[in-house]
Amino acid sequence: MGPPIRRGNRRSGAAGGPAAWHPRALTGTRIVPGLLACLPLLLALLGRPASARAALPEPPFGPPPGYATRETPHYRFFVQANDRMDAVAFRAAYGETTERGFAELAAVFGAVPPSKIIVLVHADETVFREAAAALNRPEPTVAGALVATDRAANTIHLVLPRLLTGSALEAENALRHATAHLMVAVATDQRAPRGIDEGIAQYVERPVNPRLARIAALLQNASQRGDLPSWSDLNRPQPRVQDADLAAAEAYAVVAFLIDRYGLREFQRFLVALGTEPDWRVAMRSVYERAPDEIERQWQDSLPRWLAGGWRVNLVAAFDLRPAIDLLAKAHYAAAKEALDDSQRLATELGDEARLAEVKALLAQADTGLQAEALMGQVQQALERHTYDRAHSLLDQARQQYDRLPAEQRPMGSLETYDRLTRAGVQAALDLDEASRLANSWADYPEARAAAVDAGTAFAQLGDEEMAQRARTILDDLDARQRRLVLMLAALAALTIAWLALWLWARGPAELDWTG
Repeated sequence: MGPPIRRGNRRSGAAGGPAAWHPRALTGTRIVPGLLACLPLLLALLGRPASARAALPEPPFGPPPGYATRETPHYRFFVQANDRMDAVAFRAAYGETTERGFAELAAVFGAVPPSKIIVLVHADETVFREAAAALNRPEPTVAGALVATDRAANTIHLVLPRLLTGSALEAENALRHATAHLMVAVATDQRAPRGIDEGIAQYVERPVNPRLARIAALLQNASQRGDLPSWSDLNRPQPRVQDADLAAAEAYAVVAFLIDRYGLREFQRFLVALGTEPDWRVAMRSVYERAPDEIERQWQDSLPRWLAGGWRVNLVAAFDLRPAIDLLAKAHYAAAKEALDDSQRLATELGDEARLAEVKALLAQADTGLQAEALMGQVQQALERHTYDRAHSLLDQARQQYDRLPAEQRPMGSLETYDRLTRAGVQAALDLDEASRLANSWADYPEARAAAVDAGTAFAQLGDEEMAQRARTILDDLDARQRRLVLMLAALAALTIAWLALWLWARGPAELDWTG
């Protein structure tokens, strides 16, 4: 048999993995002649304890028997033969989201495993349970139902039947959770304390509000009872906390506090210090320049605000710009800007100039939308105050802002309605002025009256009672003048007729004979 193959870091204890195959064989081994002869020996030792299997010579590079292989740039999927999902289908279903998660977590932790992460996808739940039981740090959260992480072997064990009964988001979060454990192990040389390690793995999952609300509820109940675990108990190799759910909830809240209060860069420095300092307390003091007890008191003081809604804030979630883009598409500019503010902070802290430029472009779009909405609000106010010239000017400004946005974000219905109302108001004012000007001319009475009627009708439709009353006043004045004119003419006609009648009556027969 060839020389022994280099093993992974032994600090984490016994190795996990399916029977008859040791996953550490995939962490940088060399194919050497004669190693294939080890397989019969390994198969004969299925029943031996994990500690005994860990000491065996490792098999050559490749999947265990009965597992098919597919790869992505950073993962190697080994899928156990089954009739529901083969390796090709698994890679197609989860490869893209897993790689996206890897890129995000690598930016957060600033450290990646030295070789591709192995994902052992077990169709046999018994094999998965055996692999999980062999690990010295089992998962205390819901992720443990799907994954088990062997930090020393750079390996994730995943149970396929449960995976397929859950949602795509649950699968993505389980893989992100386990990948985070592996990256934390690299960043801290496998010296991250239990509480911090678990809190990080939960924090980098895609946020699921019902689950986060449950975390907040657990902490609130424990706080009211005075049963919150201390950070020391939370980070012991074997925690004293009996309630695993409560411990996991507090672990999440602690990590969220450290990142939100002190920033992601300082948290990255803290991870590095965990790998070099003798204790997590020393690492915390050296990075944050405060005593761990003082930082814990700060966390306790901030807890009521966090429980009241601060649990919704997750900086790592700001990697995903899709929610903000969707909000922009729906013209929800204020909500989009709130989400993008977190994305800007994240990109700034990570020094990611490309992402920062993308975020700033989206923020500019949100700001333009907010300005356009503010102008539309002023148009509405101007219409309510019946200042139509101002409303028309503001509407032109709002339209200019909307022209800078994608067509689907423009409220064409509102723009058209406001345009119709402002134009009607401006035209009504012009008609009223015209009626006032023509009212003094007897010859222009028909035009003046038509203008007054048009103005009054428009103002009434706009709800402008004051201007409608002015139009009615002008119209009444015009009608009164016309009546006076008619009466005067009627009186003149009557006088004329009377005079003619009198004249005819008084004239009588001629007194002179003009013929001779």
